[in-house]
Amino acid sequence: MKQKLFKFLAALAAGLIAGFSLFTCQHSVQPSVNSSGNIKWVDFDVTYEALEQTMELDIQTYDQQPHISWIDSLAYLGAKYGGDFSKYDQTDLEPFVSHLQSGQKLEDFTKDYKYFPYYKKAYGAVLNGFLGYFKREVPNEDGSGETHWVEQYGLKGFFPLAEGYHYTHADDFGKPRSYGYSRKHLGHDLAAATGTPVVAAEGGIIEAIGWNQYGGWRIGIRSFDKERYYYYAHLQKDHPYVENLYVGQSVTAGQVIGYVGQTGYSLKENTNNIDTPHLHFGMQLVLDEEAKDSPNQVWIDLYALTKLLSHHTSEVVPDGEEYVRRYQFSEESYFLASAKEELQQTQNLENSQPQESDTAQDPRQQVRLPVLMYHSLLKDPAMQNSYVISPKLFEQDLKYLKKHGYTSILMSDLIAYVENGRPLPEKPILITFDDGYYNNYLYAFPLLKKYQEKAVISIIGKETDKDSRSGGSHATYSSLTWEQVQEMAASGLVEIQNHSYNCHKNTGGRNGVKRKSGESRQAYDRFLKKDLSKLQTKIQDATGTAPSTFTYPFGAVSRSSLKTIKKLGFKASLGCEEGINTIKKGDLDSLYFLKRCLRTPEKSSARFFETMGKK
Repeated sequence: MKQKLFKFLAALAAGLIAGFSLFTCQHSVQPSVNSSGNIKWVDFDVTYEALEQTMELDIQTYDQQPHISWIDSLAYLGAKYGGDFSKYDQTDLEPFVSHLQSGQKLEDFTKDYKYFPYYKKAYGAVLNGFLGYFKREVPNEDGSGETHWVEQYGLKGFFPLAEGYHYTHADDFGKPRSYGYSRKHLGHDLAAATGTPVVAAEGGIIEAIGWNQYGGWRIGIRSFDKERYYYYAHLQKDHPYVENLYVGQSVTAGQVIGYVGQTGYSLKENTNNIDTPHLHFGMQLVLDEEAKDSPNQVWIDLYALTKLLSHHTSEVVPDGEEYVRRYQFSEESYFLASAKEELQQTQNLENSQPQESDTAQDPRQQVRLPVLMYHSLLKDPAMQNSYVISPKLFEQDLKYLKKHGYTSILMSDLIAYVENGRPLPEKPILITFDDGYYNNYLYAFPLLKKYQEKAVISIIGKETDKDSRSGGSHATYSSLTWEQVQEMAASGLVEIQNHSYNCHKNTGGRNGVKRKSGESRQAYDRFLKKDLSKLQTKIQDATGTAPSTFTYPFGAVSRSSLKTIKKLGFKASLGCEEGINTIKKGDLDSLYFLKRCLRTPEKSSARFFETMGKK
């Protein structure tokens, strides 16, 4: 790695310039800062060459000490040039790198450089979402059609047009526009054929979708850290977006979100009034939430950054009337990363001394584990059946468990026992809900919080998508929304697992995810991977954690599915066969096809638990 770094620095210049002073340049532009010290304006004219070279330096040193952050490098150069990167000379990076590698701390040799903190904050606001760790799916080299996941550090932002589609662009930021009123162009246009798939440059939350007289069909996506608002406009007439997009939905970097068109410049919806089909790609910095929609918006010239993103494109394939990414991509949730950082800080303070629990092992080689299976909770006795019980009965069950010494656990607890011997409570029990009904949130969740009990809820992705769009909140038939999923998962009492994206049905010769008669192994694997991976990604985006457990719809199990679900990262699975499980420490296979006890309404809590698992 050091050889690579030396070669890189040699490419920057023939050698260090003797006697070069780090602090020789005067600032030509005074940065704009408000009275509280927060930045209120950013002029981002960093060149492509500066972006590329500082990014490569960042990537090449990521596993070294010191790791030379591209934002630190650019902040140094920005402070040196007064923000004017027309002065950029690649040799100017050498003193910066030399000081860091000599062991000098960044804050020590920049403390007298007045505007370094400003440029670090300003350039970080633009670039924080583009470089980091991620996982990507890649095809096996043996030509088998199988894939595997690799983890790496690098450019994780995506070019906003799908791979392989022709486009042209120029530096058009600030050019005059006259439709409606005289103004400047505050985005970057990429001319491409109508229907070219548009992908999200960075993951985030959809904040706006629909018609705008200037941008036509457009979509606005806010980065997870809330600092960047991406604007994709002039999308295709009649088919501007992929199916099932809605305000509040999270999207991943590289995900197809829409299609290039030429709509806009009209008060009338769905009108083509743009001469040339193109994507308007914009980035607004949200430095002050109250100013987001004010006349003082801060928009960024994306020409150089778009050139950089062209090194990372998303390959897409047709899927019915839509296009979808061919290979999956995953990065750690911003919210989860923030929570981990806070937790680490707390642990550093509280756990300065080794704790007994750090190395504790459960002495038992196996445990007896009942798994309870609930579905829906409704108050109306007329609606109750084998899959619907009353909230009152569920509360009585929780009281019974508490009184008789049972402790509810999550699948993550069970997996940790098997894999690492982490101790389980004396009488562990799993409480599971299938299908992800809204009434789980309405009735079960408050009771779980009241009694501090834990539960596993396995959701059907398509139903959660549908009710997230419609805002459904009917106790009888609505499903959970992604917002409710996030809230429950964040409580620490509920674990969200995968019940398939759209396989909770018995159609076309397939019952749930069961293998069809005569279906080839390859075709079956493709079917499982397509459906289950889709929901894995959605749940990880919503909660920060990918499901560890697959819950078979209807309990329709194909033993041939085991290899595939293991490859997809599932460490356990839930079936519907009645019985009590024996879980063995170190026996990973004991986590699959777990038996459960269906909770029906006709028995009291005492009678049900006395007879559970008995036929």
